[in-house]
Amino acid sequence: SKVASNLASQVSKIRTHTNLPIAVGFGVSNPEQAKLVAQNADAVVFGSAVVNQIAEHGKSQELVAKVSTFVKSLGDAVKTI
Repeated sequence: SKVASNLASQVSKIRTHTNLPIAVGFGVSNPEQAKLVAQNADAVVFGSAVVNQIAEHGKSQELVAKVSTFVKSLGDAVKTI
């Protein structure tokens, strides 16, 4: 329901051990959370959120449109960083 308050410090700890990009994604489910995560991580993973959208709209004729709109909202939130 919310991004961990210690996200920045945890990502910082990981950065001391690697030069690889760091992806964070446990529980990211809306644009606001994606934006917060993107401020600290190199990538935002929101696979479960997409699966949840498919489950919610799976029988709808608007499935593709609804999932596309949802994914675009997450991408737009991250682009503003």
